[in-house]
Amino acid sequence: MLKKVIAIKNVGRFLNSAAPGNPHFARHTFITGANGYGKTTICAVLRSLGANDPSHILGRKTLGSADAPTVELLLDSGAARFDGTAWSATLPGTAVFDGVFVAENVHSGEIVDIEQKRNLYRVIVGDDGVKLAAADAGLAAASRTKTTEITAAGKALQSHIPVGMKLDAFLALAPVEDIDAQIADKLQNVEAVRQAGAIRDRAMLAELASPALPEGFEELLSRTIDDIANDAERQLTGHLAAHSMAGTGEGWIAAGLEHAGDSCPFCGQDIQGLPLIAAFRAVFSDGYKALASDIMTMKIHVAQALGDAALARIEAGDAQNRAGVEFWSKYCTFDAAPLAAPASLAPAARWLLAAATSLLNRKAANPLDATGLDEAFIAACAYHDEASVALEAANVAIRDVNALITGKKVSTGAADVKAAEAELALSKAIKARHEAAVDGLCATYSGHISDKEDIDKRKDGIRARLDAHTKAVVKPYESRINEHLIAFNAGFSIAETKHTFPGGIATSSYQLVINDTAIDLGDGKTPGDKPSFKNTLSAGDRTTLALAFFLAHLERDPALATKVVVFDDPFNSQDAFRRRQTVHEIIKVARSCAQVIVLSHDPTFLKQVWDKSPADSRVALTIVDHRSQGSKIMPVDLEKACQGRTVTDIDDLQTFLTTGAGKLHDLIRKMRVVLETYCRTTYPAYFLSTDWLGDIVRKIREGGGTHPAHALYDELDQINGYTSQYHHGENVGDATPDQIDPTELTGFVRRTLRQVNALQA
Repeated sequence: MLKKVIAIKNVGRFLNSAAPGNPHFARHTFITGANGYGKTTICAVLRSLGANDPSHILGRKTLGSADAPTVELLLDSGAARFDGTAWSATLPGTAVFDGVFVAENVHSGEIVDIEQKRNLYRVIVGDDGVKLAAADAGLAAASRTKTTEITAAGKALQSHIPVGMKLDAFLALAPVEDIDAQIADKLQNVEAVRQAGAIRDRAMLAELASPALPEGFEELLSRTIDDIANDAERQLTGHLAAHSMAGTGEGWIAAGLEHAGDSCPFCGQDIQGLPLIAAFRAVFSDGYKALASDIMTMKIHVAQALGDAALARIEAGDAQNRAGVEFWSKYCTFDAAPLAAPASLAPAARWLLAAATSLLNRKAANPLDATGLDEAFIAACAYHDEASVALEAANVAIRDVNALITGKKVSTGAADVKAAEAELALSKAIKARHEAAVDGLCATYSGHISDKEDIDKRKDGIRARLDAHTKAVVKPYESRINEHLIAFNAGFSIAETKHTFPGGIATSSYQLVINDTAIDLGDGKTPGDKPSFKNTLSAGDRTTLALAFFLAHLERDPALATKVVVFDDPFNSQDAFRRRQTVHEIIKVARSCAQVIVLSHDPTFLKQVWDKSPADSRVALTIVDHRSQGSKIMPVDLEKACQGRTVTDIDDLQTFLTTGAGKLHDLIRKMRVVLETYCRTTYPAYFLSTDWLGDIVRKIREGGGTHPAHALYDELDQINGYTSQYHHGENVGDATPDQIDPTELTGFVRRTLRQVNALQA
């Protein structure tokens, strides 16, 4: 629901509609205003708000204004702002009956040509039906175009498709990032299948053993003779020191003890019981001999583990693997670099051998002492460990390659040459499919196929909806429209409602029925002497027909209870009965919708609707011309605005204009009363309640261009001159008979009604 027009700026006559006391709208809102003041602009704003279509506002940008058109409205849901390009919020489903609705949906001018018949079709089946029909025709044409494009694109692709492969299968080939590698792999596989016997018998790669120190090396360096007495060790140490034999004396003494019995081998003296000899025998026991033997044995093992023989075995295995790599690389894809033994392995082994041998020599020289690890040995171990890690990485790579080799042996053992060649051909097709030039052709073809499928799917859906819509809408609409025409006492109806598709666009072909006679709508070429739409329906009939269509649409709208319905001058050239029926229909719609807004140039008509509306939910507004400030929306008192302007006077004038009925002298009197009342109520500060039409004309003339009613002067002066000759006493000196020309009177009645905004401009 629209609660308030906060501001309309630079749209039509509204430079800025904001004014002090900006009035709120109600559920029943009535807006009066002279033609050209902005009623149509308000309808355009509401139509734009409902359809979320900026064009309705942009097309009405105030001419000469450099600023963009903007609108700010207050809805139930909050503010809705149009910033010159788009709405911040909308009011979906707003239904507007105005000149735009009539022109777009019923007729344009008096001639019903092909474009008008399409518009008439829209009236019958509604916008939804027309959109469905237009969409169906457009999609059918698009589908035919796509078929031609598909055929041409398919021919362009044929030269790139492998023999025996279908176009759809070629298109479906998915891209592969490493397709060149896969092709190379497939080539290897084909060759492998052909060489299955050699692959089966060929040995896999061998892992390389890392040279290492024998177990127990460091433990040996730390060993001592645990059963040697401390005093024997001291005596031996002192003796060796006294004879300058430290470092080498232990070995010399140990060898000599083997030849000493009860006497000294040098002097022959008896040595039994001598304390020094007992110390020698304790020190150089069997444990000493075993330790010395273990040291010698360890030196041999270290030389075997880290020496040239061990390195030669590693080199031989590495050479054998290089030969295997050369063979297996023909059938398997792998990187050969990580498979080689590290270059640091031999120097690391030799360095470690030298460092270990040095420690063993030190141990052999002083077997009774624990030999600690020196810096040279520690550095050699670190370098050797790095080499060993690198060698293990090579072995890991060897194991991975051996897994590939095992798979190749298995696959080639049961593989079929033709199957392998087919896989190779498929990979080559994938590569060809996704080459830039071919991929572009495929994208074009697939795009056409996808587009056509989408078009056909949408067309089928549209066609089904159109058929269902036509069956459900056309006949019920025709019946309900005719019921409305009867209610308006229209004197005509519609029949034989049909639709065709000339040029692929939905077009109506119903007939008018007048006096039980069917009349074709005709077109611009229909002769003037043949009955048709243009010469059988009056302006009032056309407005009535349009209103009947609009009301029928509203009745079938399931969302009517949530909608805002707008009527802009819903009657035109209608007699009093149709005017009253229009009031009745508006009140009926108001009971079913969320809000009704009625705009009219005739306050009396609005007063009629106002009187039938609930007093607690109605508001009356007016559009006032503030000259250089543009139009403003202000509150208005309809009771006061219509005071003295009897409904019957205007009804009588409108009835005479439509049917010619009425007493001519009485009509002239009513013309003056209507004009006097209009001027007094519209410009109360400038005319007295006792001013007659002649007084009013004189005051406007005397006020000149600054008088607010100056724009009315010429018409009022002429109407006053015409009516005064019949309104005042007869001039006996005038020899011209006091006869009233009905044709002339008709013209002045029309001008009178137009002046008081009781007739469309």
